Parts: sequence; C-alpha cells; structure tokens
Amino acid sequence: MSEIADAARSLSGLPVGTSHTVSTEAWFQSWMTVAQRVERLGNDMKAKGWTISAGDYLYRAANYFLMAERNMPWKDARKYSTFASAQKNFYEGLALRGDRASRVTIPYGDGKEVAAILSLPEGPGPHPAVIFFNGFDSIKEMHYAFYARHAAARGVAVLFIDQEGTGEAMRVHGILKQVESEKIAGLWYDYLAGLDAIDAERIGVAGISNGGYDAPRAAAFEKRLKAVACVGAFYNADDYMKRFNGGETGVTAGLADTDEHMEMVHGVKGVEAAWRAFAKRDLDGTLDKVTVPLLVVHGENDRQVPLWHAERTVAEAVNSPRAELKVFTISEGSCEHCGIDNMPMHAQYVFDWLADVLGGKTAA
Repeated sequence: MSEIADAARSLSGLPVGTSHTVSTEAWFQSWMTVAQRVERLGNDMKAKGWTISAGDYLYRAANYFLMAERNMPWKDARKYSTFASAQKNFYEGLALRGDRASRVTIPYGDGKEVAAILSLPEGPGPHPAVIFFNGFDSIKEMHYAFYARHAAARGVAVLFIDQEGTGEAMRVHGILKQVESEKIAGLWYDYLAGLDAIDAERIGVAGISNGGYDAPRAAAFEKRLKAVACVGAFYNADDYMKRFNGGETGVTAGLADTDEHMEMVHGVKGVEAAWRAFAKRDLDGTLDKVTVPLLVVHGENDRQVPLWHAERTVAEAVNSPRAELKVFTISEGSCEHCGIDNMPMHAQYVFDWLADVLGGKTAA
C-alpha cells in the first residue's frame, strides 16, 4: 500500500483545472518513479539468489509500469517502451515466483500472432478451462492479477487473452478491434483443446467490462463453448452514443482520453466515426442464440455501464438453460464498475459459478 501511496501522493497535489497534458505527464512520471524503484529492488534480490522475493518485486513493478502506460497517448513512444518494460518484468516475476502460468501465442494471419497467459491449477488435469476476454482498454496481465489465484483454487484453468484491439494484439501487431468475437474464441478453443492438461468438453468463456459483449457473443456463435460469464455486462453503446444526438450520456469515461483510444483501436479518423464503429458491437438479436449456462455479475452503482445492460442481457438469453444475474449492492460492496471497489467479491462469485457449471471445485 505504501508504494501505491507514493505514486498517488504527487498526483493528489495537482490543482483543480490542471491541463490534460500536464496531468497525463504527472501520472506517467509518478508511476514510473515507483515502478523503476521496485524493479531495482527486485533485481537486487535476484542478485542475492533470493528469487521468490525477487519475483514478487518484479511482478509488482510490472503492474506499476502498466499503470504508467495506461493513460499515455498512443503517439508517445514511451507508451510502447513502458509496455515492454511491464512485459519483461511480469513474465520474469511469474517464473521466479514459480507460478503455474506462462505466456503462449497462436498465429493470427498475415504473419501476426495473438498472445495469452495460460494459468493452470495444481495437478495434471485434465482441467476445465475458461477463455477470458479483456475489457475495452484493459489487458491480460491485469486480469491475471485479479483472477488467476481464485480460478486455480477452484481447479479451473484460465486463458487470459489479448483479443483484437487490446494489449499485445494492438500495441505490437496493430490488430484492430473486431465485432465477431467468436473468431478469436474459436482459435483459442482449438489451442486449449489440443492440450493434455485441458478437458476439451469443459471449456467456457468469460469477459470483463466491454468483454461483457465479447463473451456472450462468442458463446452464441462458437457452439463448442460450454458456459459464459460476464464480469460486468455490456449490451450496446446506446448510453455513449447519446452525445452525438445532443443528449446526456449519464455515463463516465474509463480512460483519460477515451476518444483517442477509440480512434486508435478501430483504425478510424474522427471521433464520431470511431464511436459509430464501436457501436456495431451490439448484442441485440444475438442472445437468444446462447444455449449454454450464462452468468452476469454487475455492480449496482456502475457509472460506466448502467445496470440495464445486465438485466437485458439475462432477459434475452431465453434459450440458456441457466441464465442468472447477480447484482452486487451498495451495501454489499463490489458495486462499482466490474466490482473495482472490491475485486475479490466479483472474482469469487464468478469462479465459484464457473467451477459449479464446468465441474471444478467449490470446496477445499
């Protein structure tokens, strides 16, 4: 907590009205200072041969590099070098800690590839598995930190992917965001089904935030998937598109410069054109094709994606044999966007449910 406090201290002193350029640079410098310090400490531990501790330090440094990178403009070269530093420290940290996880890749046409983190529970398997979609702007390393241990404790393997328009897919290969999420889900299903450690008959899919669109869309059209869970729903972009009709959106942005990010990940010039490309990601007319168990978990006080997205997603899944909605209330906590105010509550509920449906374990 002291490391996070160090990063926040200088930011909390910025006066109201500070320009976007200045505040973005301050964010970058503040998180970089902490990231580089923790990286140095990790390397000192590694030099002593204390590799378990070194792994913890480098793992934390990686997450701080990711925080520094998160709000940087796409045209700033430091965004890419900082992402590379995060990647280096993250996977070295995993290896030194002895995590049962590794980075894996598969081809994605035109000489490109997509990457994922495969996290395995203890034992030889075959294990049930879940393909986990990012949100609109999040990346696989973040979700590994949030969810991997909760899944592993329940005997569930997770493939945390960087789908098109996110993470490595966007930053390294320029693979733009897509509407048809079943395409990449099918490619990763083929990969998982070929592993001895994975039971091909017990593979599901999940997604967080805008992945609440990707996951049910994938389950609707990739019929080999056996379950779907949404860590926060995303039915369509109607709440956001009101801004172009002169209306009030009533929602908050998730990034310091959401418009720039929207243009970049769609490869479109112009803010409205980019948002209209995004708005094609719409679950209307899709959810009746979901024929496997469906869970949607949503926060009552979600200010980025209103609760109606979750209610409509479940209501329209009329052919799912088990369509369930769990709303975390303000009194319970975990009530903000994707439970960001208390991540373990969302994580435990989702992976208990997935273990129940896919044949993992819900008791030690």
